[in-house]
Amino acid sequence: MKKLKDCKYTVSDGVLTVTNGCFSHSLSDIISADACVEDNNGLSMPFLHITAQTASGAERELCLWDDLPTVYFPCFRENRLLTLTGDHWSVRTVKLHAFTDENDTLTEENEYHLFKHKLTGSRKGDIFFLEDAQSGNAVVIVSETPDYRTSTITVRAGVVAVENGGNGLALGFCRVGECESLCREYYRHARRSEGLVTMSNTWGDRNGFKRVCEEFILQEIDAARDMGVDIVQIDDGWQSGSTADPTRRDELDRRTFLGDFWELDQAKFPNGMRAVTDYAAQYGIKIGLWFAPDSHDCFALLERDKAVLRRAYAEWGIRFFKLDMFWISSSEEQSKFLELLREIYSFGDDVAVQLDVTRDQRMNYLCGRQYGTVFVENRYHRGATSYPHRILRNLWMLGRYLPTNKFQFEMINPDLYVDDYPADDPFAPSLYGQDYLFASVMLCNPLFWQEMQFLSAARREELKPIMDIWKQHRSELANADVLPIGQKPSGRSFTGFCVTVNGTPKYLLLFREATDEATAVINAPISEGETKVLISNSDAQIKLSNGTVHVSLSKQRAYAWVML
Repeated sequence: MKKLKDCKYTVSDGVLTVTNGCFSHSLSDIISADACVEDNNGLSMPFLHITAQTASGAERELCLWDDLPTVYFPCFRENRLLTLTGDHWSVRTVKLHAFTDENDTLTEENEYHLFKHKLTGSRKGDIFFLEDAQSGNAVVIVSETPDYRTSTITVRAGVVAVENGGNGLALGFCRVGECESLCREYYRHARRSEGLVTMSNTWGDRNGFKRVCEEFILQEIDAARDMGVDIVQIDDGWQSGSTADPTRRDELDRRTFLGDFWELDQAKFPNGMRAVTDYAAQYGIKIGLWFAPDSHDCFALLERDKAVLRRAYAEWGIRFFKLDMFWISSSEEQSKFLELLREIYSFGDDVAVQLDVTRDQRMNYLCGRQYGTVFVENRYHRGATSYPHRILRNLWMLGRYLPTNKFQFEMINPDLYVDDYPADDPFAPSLYGQDYLFASVMLCNPLFWQEMQFLSAARREELKPIMDIWKQHRSELANADVLPIGQKPSGRSFTGFCVTVNGTPKYLLLFREATDEATAVINAPISEGETKVLISNSDAQIKLSNGTVHVSLSKQRAYAWVML
């Protein structure tokens, strides 16, 4: 494992001081400390894990990376985090909203100013930015809480305190204007990218589990082979138990999965699941599986669920698991679920999970952040809840604070259920090219939220050029810093992303939504230079000038992917 030559700690006169050359931070009431280098079994960048002993015999844990001005507390229970000096501090609170089946505003930011060195009352959030207009110094606080727990920040006499129920907390230091980028950079250290992948899931066409069977999935694999999709994920319906059974509920109306619920349905898969994964493997395609951990009675069936997933990995060749329909409403349930995640990742280096945040109380976006990707939303063309600009907006908004490689966002088949949208709706999916839909989610993990075998030949032709180019560049995109630029997507905006690789801006991804304006000037952290349009669905003219991008796209619902 990599040595961390710049990370150091000392204990002197009851004070523990940690530093890595970028910053230093001190804790009092410490009598001794030990440390080792860890990386969460390869899921994080290597960090120094320090365990300190207090005079009362209690332990405090701290972690730091060698090139990041941030210290992480795996279990934060301090009364005081730090003290601010000066009279010109402001506090921005960021709340990240999940339960996306009922919510389409996924981030909420508010700003407050300290008065008389205090913040009136306590303020809720998941991420807190403290900025001093006088000195230009700033502080970033990331509180890694699940849905059931609310984090609050208080400031009294300049003393900053955060209460988050003993969950993880990161404390970072930067300059005003750098808070969001430090937040994203922390996350990239705390969670090592597993690489960007394309995945399909048939649930998006609203046929549910009705069509799931061996023959149908083999046809999906054939479509994935034709389209170049990496993973075919089998959703609800592969198992012998039925999630539609109303008797499988507990006294709180939460789902239960007792008995032989998770046995493979032999009538649907007469040759076993291994026949499916072996067929897919011939074409370099992997198979994912939907699974719902039984969380009733504080995950009483945890060992059974571990065995089901272990068998799916070892015997069936499943490598991706979408975890859904669970709930977490206490620290005990949270601990059990994290135990399940650790177990899954112990299966092998090639396993990954997708954590569904669409309903109920779950892990939100930050808790358990080193594990897998987040399945963000269910949006359907049947019933008209899927709009391309809203999907882009949610990625754009979350991408201000967290790396886009953490997320899965979806593309539907835009030619289905066209009549569910008003005839005069300018944002209806059928008006967008399949390549535009792919471009709108290609900086995360694109999810084909559809039965791919029914995607038309014309739509596949639209898709092929951009997917081919994306595959050539996705290894760089997977580890890049993605900065949202332009206007917030609204359906009528000029918007996009600036992608920085190894500290240097390398790509722009620009969108002209359904707006009459053909040109725009967008601020971006770039200098003058040459540009190369990798692909666009319109005539694209791009010019860089002193921190701005001058962009012209010749038609509505257009995109341009540009290399700098």
